[in-house]
Order: sequence, then C-alpha cells, then structure tokens
Amino acid sequence: MNWKIAATVLVKELRETLRDRRSLVIIIVIPALLYPALFVLTQQLALFGQRSMETAAMRVAVVGSLPDAFPLRSDSEMVVVRSEHVPLQELQAGKVAAVVVFEGGNGADSGTDRLRIMYDGSRDQSTYARAVIQAKASAWGDSLLARRLDERGLPRSFGQPLAVRDTSVASARRLGGYTLGRFLPMILIMMTVLGAFYPAIDLAAGEKERGTLEPLLTVPVRAGEIVAGKFAAVTIIALAAATLNLVSILLTFQVGVAQMSGMVDLRFDLPLRAMVLIFLVLALLAVLFASLFLGIAVRSRSFREAQNSLTPVYTVAILPALLVMMPGVEFSLGIALVPIAGVAMLFRALATGEAPLLPVVAAIAATLCYATAALAFAVRAFGREEVLFGSAGGTVATGSLSSRLRSWRTSAGRAPSARAALMFAVGVALLTFYGGVPLQGWWGERGLLLSQLLLIGLPAVLFAMLGPFDVRRTLALQPVAPRGLLAAALILAGGLPLGWLLGWLQSMVLELPVEFLETMRSVLTAGDPWRLAWLILVIALVPAVCEELAFRGVLLQGLGREMTMWRAVLLSAVIFGVFHLSFQTVIRFLPTFWMGLLLGYVVWHTRSIFASMLMHFANNAFAVLLVSSASMRAFIVSPTGEPRWLLVVLGLLLLAAGIRLLPKRATEAEEPATRAPVASPVPATSSV
Repeated sequence: MNWKIAATVLVKELRETLRDRRSLVIIIVIPALLYPALFVLTQQLALFGQRSMETAAMRVAVVGSLPDAFPLRSDSEMVVVRSEHVPLQELQAGKVAAVVVFEGGNGADSGTDRLRIMYDGSRDQSTYARAVIQAKASAWGDSLLARRLDERGLPRSFGQPLAVRDTSVASARRLGGYTLGRFLPMILIMMTVLGAFYPAIDLAAGEKERGTLEPLLTVPVRAGEIVAGKFAAVTIIALAAATLNLVSILLTFQVGVAQMSGMVDLRFDLPLRAMVLIFLVLALLAVLFASLFLGIAVRSRSFREAQNSLTPVYTVAILPALLVMMPGVEFSLGIALVPIAGVAMLFRALATGEAPLLPVVAAIAATLCYATAALAFAVRAFGREEVLFGSAGGTVATGSLSSRLRSWRTSAGRAPSARAALMFAVGVALLTFYGGVPLQGWWGERGLLLSQLLLIGLPAVLFAMLGPFDVRRTLALQPVAPRGLLAAALILAGGLPLGWLLGWLQSMVLELPVEFLETMRSVLTAGDPWRLAWLILVIALVPAVCEELAFRGVLLQGLGREMTMWRAVLLSAVIFGVFHLSFQTVIRFLPTFWMGLLLGYVVWHTRSIFASMLMHFANNAFAVLLVSSASMRAFIVSPTGEPRWLLVVLGLLLLAAGIRLLPKRATEAEEPATRAPVASPVPATSSV
C-alpha cells in the first residue's frame, strides 16, 4: 500500500466534493439550521396550541343538581349547560368538552359525595376540561373537609394522616443526559449515514457516469490505494456531518435551557471523556458506512441507480438506532454486539453516565470488525473489472478549490453576489441565535447591545472590508440628497399608521400573548430621562445602524446585483421579518416585514443606507415613546383597540407623496446587463 497515492486520491476527492452543493448542504447547512428551526417551530406550535385551549370557552354539561357552594359556574373559561340526561353523543362528537354528574348528597354530613367526570380522552380540549374540573372539585373537597373538621373542633392535620413528598436525586446534568440519550444517538447515526450517502454515490457511480473513473484506473496503482483514498474522503465528510450535528444539538439545547431558565433544571452538556469516546466511535461508524456505501455504489452504472440501491440500505441502517427510544432496554453485552444498535446504546449510556466497561469494549470491537469487513467488501468491488467498467459519459466541473478562492478574492465585483449575501444573512442569523440569545439571557439589555454590535454590525463591516467588494457600494454608504431625506421622512410618517393597521388586522387572526405584551411594556417603559436615553441608545440608535448595515447594506445590495427591485426588496424584507421572530410569538413578523419593505424601497432608490438608518431610528424611538406615554397611545389607538382611521388615511397620503418624491434609481455601468437566477434563501430564525 502506497499511502502517498492514497493521500493524493483523498485530496482530489475532497476538492471535488467541496464543489458539490448537495454535499455542502448536508455537511454544513442542515446541521446548522435544522435544529434551531425545529426548536423554534415546535415551541411556537406548542404555545399556540396551549393558548388556543386556554382561551377557548369550553362547554361543560351538568347532569342533575350541584351543591350551591360547588365552584362550577359559567365564566370566561367555560360555559356550563344543564342537561336532564348524559349527553354521550354530544360528548363523543365534541359538542361538549366534558360532562359532570353529581352522585351524592349536599355535603352537609360526614358522608362521601361522589362526582363523576366524563370526558373524551382522544380530544385535547376534553382532557384539559377534565383537568380544570378536577382542580375545582379538589379545591371544593378540601374546603368541605376543613369545614367539617372545624365544626368538630379537630385540627386540619386530622384529615391528612399521611403527607407524601417525592424528591428526585438526579442532578441537572444527569437529567439532561437522560433526555439527550433518548434521541441524540438516533440523530447522530442518521446524519452519519446521510453524510456518507451522497459522497459515496458521487465518488463511485458518479465518476463512472461522468467517465472519470476509467482514466484513474489506467495509472499503475493498486485498487486498494484508490479505495483507501475514496473511503477516507467519504469517512471525513460523514464524520464532519455527524460532528457538526452533535455541536449544533448541544448548542441548540443550551439555548433552549437559557430560554427556560427557572422553569426546568436541566443541563445539556456532555463530559469531555464522553465526547471524545463518542467522536472515536463515530469515526468507526463513518468508516463502516463509507466502505459499505462505496462498495454498493461502485456496482451501479449511474448516479440514479446507486441512489435507488442505497436508499433501502440507508433505511435499514437507521432502524436499529430506534432502540434507544424504547423504555426498559438496557445496554448489555448482547445488544453491544448488534450492528448499529450497540453503538446507539453506547451513545445513550455515555450521555447518561452509565456505561459499563465490558459492553463498551464489546460495542467498539464489534463496530471495528464490521468496519473492517465493509472495507474489504469495497476493496473487492474496486478490484473487479466487470464491476468497474460500466456506462460512462458526462463531464466534471473544472477548477480547484484554491483557484476558485483566488478568483473570488481578485474578482472585480462591486457588490457581493446574491448567493454570498444570502449566506452572509444565514451566518448572521446563526451568530445571533447561538450567541445573541445567550447574551441577552445573561446580561439583558447590555447583552442586546453587545449582540447588535458584535454579531450583526461588526460582521457586516468585516464582510464588506475583507471581501473583494467596494465597501461604499456593498454597504450603500452614499450621501443622500435632501430630497431623498424628505421622501424618507414622508414614507416613514405614512408607513407607521399602515403598520399599526396591519398589526390590528393580524391580531384578529393571531392572538396577542398577554405575557409578551407585558414583557415588552416593562422593557420599553422609561420612567426617567436617563432610562429614556438608555432605551433610545439600545432600542433605537444601535439597531438602526447595525441592522441596516446587515440587511439594507450587504443583503439588499447583494440581492440587487442579480434581481429586480421588487424581488430584492421583498426577499430582504422577508428575511428581515423572519430574523425578528421571537420565541414567544410570531406577531412581530408582519409589522417588521412591512418596515423592512419601506426601508428597502427607500435604499434602493436613494442608494444610501443613511436614509434607512434615520427611518429605522425614528421608528424604534417612536415605539419607546409610545409605550412610555399613555396620552400618545390614546391619540393613536381608539378605545376599541383599532387604529385611528383618520391617521390611516393621512398615512396613505403621506406614503404616496413620499414615493412620488423619491428620486429614480440611476443605472450604473458596472451592473450586469442580465440578471442571473439565485437560489432560494435558507430562512434564519432568531430574536434580537
């Protein structure tokens, strides 16, 4: 075995893989975006469902007569209706949430009253109604018992001869490890398999289809050296995907714990020894899947055939990992020898801190044997001419990674490409999610200030200065004429009432969370001039500068290089709105999108970010003043909660006047005559 030749093949395959968008998406984009997106989505759905159940008035049917003191009355939470018989069909049809049947006396003597609650366990609202009625009945029973004890001169403790209190001795880290152990192994194994899936197909069947495998075999090298280089490339890619998934999962759950601080006592961190051992076993697992997939893919004559052949193998490889989700299954010696399942149970044991030595050694040794067998399987496949010489055709992209990077650094582009701008937006969103959210959780308003400066504004400036871009063009640092400033002021003055109208219309569909409004009110209320100045700095001035540099600077200028005005402005506004989604609610999206639309439109026509900075500052400062001033709120919002229609009409007129006054965007010679299509952006999810 000539390891120098194998290393040459490895470098070649890694270079070609880095040109493949699908591989980069699997390795980098999916791990970085999947778990934050799932975290925010599930949190939003859970909050929406919980609020829907809590705010919807439940119909509760009462059969017979209840004691006068029983606390079951019609209120904002439920509607109590009387019935002569048990409405079983209405309960099953969901017309009533629960049925209460009182089967006892009036509670005046020492007997036991009986209350029967009928509910539909297949309906969430019915189950919730049962819990509410049980709580009311339990409270009434306690008061009834206390009254009976008082009438007889007995102490309250007489009615509770035994008090039971349970205490969990599990530490926060142990509970977090238990939670991670239920799903982390499955995700790691699945992403390791997925990370090896497409690279193995491309390096084997893909090369046969493109006609590049036969020339490689004409050189005087052994099949084992070629296989070693290819399998090492696939292994590195699969291992990188799994490692990024592990890091992303841990960081996402740490962010979740920071959001729920005080509510749960969990720690989602792994000991260093456990992480090192997980990484080593993942390396063996990556070798196993890389060799297995290469050996199967090289037997296929085309990319599609290899994909069809490997899909069942992919499914079968993931199924044993489901064992970690089954209760009562322990990490034993027998399970440790089962392919994939032993590794999955090993990961779960390491997460919980209960990893017996013998099963651990057995699982590692078994995986090593399986990986060796798979590697031998791949070597045999590459050593057979009837397997290697299949159909050929196609071409491969030219240009090494280093030459592409040099070309990028020396390009004469005046602004970033749309793809580069979108990737910048994704990077800023990830920085804000992984860094900004913890900063705000730790240091509050000071953390918000730091996240704006360090995670949004600074990356925009560095991106423009370090890249092959014209800084003034990339950040839209052009002077703005007085006419443009006046137009921007009119557009903002007209857009604000329309934004209030959009928020009011949105509230008819999406309920405004009371706790979110109370939090915003407490944060934005200024009780003294010093507090007002601080809020203007943190809420208005710094975000106006930093966010405009990122969104109307780098993002909009990059999109505008390859898109029409409306596509670029709309897309940047959508990303701006998604960027401002919070963990508590989605109500901020529509008003923020509207403001992003106005800001982008002004910057497009004035070519100056200074106009949008002033608009952004004025909008946020006005929000602070509005929350702090009851008289200003009364002037803007009617007693019924809707905006003043006179202001809405006036806003339309001002907006039209501002648009009319805006200067037309002058064409530039350096702009391309044709506009290339751009890939759809990956939405970023964060809160600032």
